[in-house]
Amino acid sequence: MRIAITTLLFFTCFSVFGQYTKYHTTDKRAEKYYEEARQYLKRAQFREAFEPLQDALDKDPEFIEVWLAMGSANYRLGRFDETLVALHRALEIDPDYPKSIYAYFLIGEIYFKQAKYEEAKSYLGHYLSRDDTEIQKRQQAEVMVDNCQFALKAMETPFDYNIQILPDHANSFALQYFPVLSVDQQKIYFTRREGFSVQNDEDIFYCDKQPDGSWSVPMSISDKINSVYNEGAASLSANGRMLVFTSCDGRRGYGSCDIYVSYKEGSNWSEPENMGNMINSAAWEAQPSLSADGRTIYFVSNRQGGFGRKDIWSSVKNKKGKWETAVNLGKKINTNKDEISPFIHANGESIYYSSNGIVGLGGLDIYMSEKEDSLWSDPVNLGYPLNDAYDQVSLYISSNGAKGYYTIEKKERGGFESKLYSFDLPDSFQVSNKSSYLKGTVTDAESGSPLSADIKLYKLNNEDFYSELKSDKKTGDYTVVLSEKNQYGLYISCKGYLFQDFSFSFDEIDAFDSNLLDIELEPVKIGATTVLGNIFFDFNEFTLQRKSMSELKEVYDFLKQNPQVKVEISGHTDDVGSAPYNMELSTKRAKSVYDFLRFKRIPSEQISYVGYGQTRPIAPNDNLENQSKNRRIEFKISEISNQ
Repeated sequence: MRIAITTLLFFTCFSVFGQYTKYHTTDKRAEKYYEEARQYLKRAQFREAFEPLQDALDKDPEFIEVWLAMGSANYRLGRFDETLVALHRALEIDPDYPKSIYAYFLIGEIYFKQAKYEEAKSYLGHYLSRDDTEIQKRQQAEVMVDNCQFALKAMETPFDYNIQILPDHANSFALQYFPVLSVDQQKIYFTRREGFSVQNDEDIFYCDKQPDGSWSVPMSISDKINSVYNEGAASLSANGRMLVFTSCDGRRGYGSCDIYVSYKEGSNWSEPENMGNMINSAAWEAQPSLSADGRTIYFVSNRQGGFGRKDIWSSVKNKKGKWETAVNLGKKINTNKDEISPFIHANGESIYYSSNGIVGLGGLDIYMSEKEDSLWSDPVNLGYPLNDAYDQVSLYISSNGAKGYYTIEKKERGGFESKLYSFDLPDSFQVSNKSSYLKGTVTDAESGSPLSADIKLYKLNNEDFYSELKSDKKTGDYTVVLSEKNQYGLYISCKGYLFQDFSFSFDEIDAFDSNLLDIELEPVKIGATTVLGNIFFDFNEFTLQRKSMSELKEVYDFLKQNPQVKVEISGHTDDVGSAPYNMELSTKRAKSVYDFLRFKRIPSEQISYVGYGQTRPIAPNDNLENQSKNRRIEFKISEISNQ
């Protein structure tokens, strides 16, 4: 569309000048051929115009209007080399000819697209030096000059991206794009098109990583998802159980393209569902990106109410499991042009996206922004050579922030090529807070059967609820993502079972074998016991710290949901200090928990407290780690009434 508009404006300017000035020829036959060609050009019959244009040049080789028309017709047909030849010839004949002013603009634009930034600056600068230029084109030229200056500076200090094409199996189709990986980087999903035409079918495929680092033969994600309609631009939650994707012109929806969702149980994906009118509209919605826990979605839309043609929007799932009305990410991210292809990092705080509305190297460049106190920072261009004069889209960054994947699109052997590449992300563009993951299964402690458990993650530093998900109903599998600089409380609960909790920081994940944490939940029964791992006290104190609140909430919820259960809250210490002192301290700490629950109106007959001091260690008191294990609050089911 941009090329078409440029060309039509070019022809319009020829017509205006033609009404008020003589042609640059005195040969009437040349003028006649040119008038014949102009009729073809007005009807966009560019190929048909070449013969009379050439006839005109045969009569007068210095007929400037013909060279300008020849250049513009070639430009419209994508023949940029021929365009340059024709326009340069027009300028050679008379560089100051009034009608040739647009030749400077068009030559500058072509050189800009070809990454010949110095040449582009020169011709665009000449265009801007003239007073008889259109406001719109002048603004376009000024933007291109700014981009040229940025690009030249960026190319002086290239970054070492180590860009590598992915092995053959990951690039075995005519076109493949929009890569996304599982959080452990063992699967890569992408959109594949069967052929080079926009009419060819688009589907979602994936490859598994092999022990030698290669990728397996690509497979269709599911017959329930891939159909005769187009499906693509997918994104997954960290646990790999929620997939959102774009589908256009076929499935029942709200607009030309809508976003759909499918859920995985065991090895089977559900029938896709439209995500509804909180996200989709009568306009165009596409290119979704899910947060790690699947509770926030970012996507592209050209709906009204934005800042430009295509903007990035987001929606959050509320406590009732419903998506809220989508909101625009604001003018820090969106411009008056296009912002597309968003990718929200696993940390939920860093976004990468493509834009042609910010100074860059040309076309769509990739930028990053990070959320600071709920506000997005100024976007940063990822530099050269990741960005160049062409369009860069569909980026994915690994959870640790070190590895990236994206699509390179280019013309090759007379056709169009789209391949998947990986690269190493320079430190300058890595996320401020890296992420990692824990995964495992949740099972019944007695039968070993998988459980569909509720899994909640809190940031203990500020009591913030961080994410929520469920373990897989058929396998019990779960995956949670954690980010740097946070202490986390992990809570696992299931109806009919005693909950479990864990406390750890990002740095402690390495202590888990292969990032694995399998969890066994005990059925609710007399004697079932769990340690309240996220209850905190200062040294030798019994006042609850603020970061204990998430644990206390889980205890409260369990007691409200199980009124038939009576529990004992017990305090324990290590063997440092005297036995009487430790007994008193453990009792006071248990009572602090009891008092909080009573304040929350848990009946006194449902809870009791006791201190055991140092009499019931769960580990030898022979080192600091074991002593820490012995300093604990336990939660034990003591009675179950018949209700």
